[in-house]
Amino acid sequence: MMQHGMFAAPGAAGVTCPWCKHHWPAGMVAVECGNCGGALPAPPGPTRAAAPPPGPRRLPERYTRELLFSKNVGAIVGTIFASLGAVFAAIGLGLCFVLLPLGLSFFAFGALFGSIGWGLRSGSRKSALRQIDALTRGLVAEGQLVGVRQDHSEIINGRSPYRIEYVFYVNGQALGGSTKGWDIVNALRQPGEPLWVVFLPEDPGVSSIWPPIA
Repeated sequence: MMQHGMFAAPGAAGVTCPWCKHHWPAGMVAVECGNCGGALPAPPGPTRAAAPPPGPRRLPERYTRELLFSKNVGAIVGTIFASLGAVFAAIGLGLCFVLLPLGLSFFAFGALFGSIGWGLRSGSRKSALRQIDALTRGLVAEGQLVGVRQDHSEIINGRSPYRIEYVFYVNGQALGGSTKGWDIVNALRQPGEPLWVVFLPEDPGVSSIWPPIA
């Protein structure tokens, strides 16, 4: 593990560690985070980050929690919908003893709302679990960044993430993927930058940049 003060060549821009979210300013860009020891993404430019270690790779619990819930918009919205649905359904059951038609209406609305929410939550968590699976045991391929844009359809605390699209090759076949990052440094990334990709051998369509981009 790289110790504090042992830094690689300065980068043109700083980077944020995807695992612990510690920001390393320009001129202090390392191969590994001096705060948590996790692999750091390369700063914007023509340099590829260090190659992924062989699987299985251990991911920090904080990072997996963020993927599964705290930064998973679909899971958050789905949980809210499911909770509201449960409340309406409970109210409906109570009203059935007072006014049956109104109670049934509340219950039906709650059941529908809850089902939509639970489905959204389950689907979002399943997608996150497959990404975690790719990061922990995925095979390694060389890839290339093909596009970066800010995704204004998602806003958290007044900020929108950057949608990063990439391509990699498996048995000569080009496959594409995308991820998102919140680090403002991503605005400096350009098409053509080299990167590493990890993918599930049984389903190469499930992939992730390694190391992830914050």
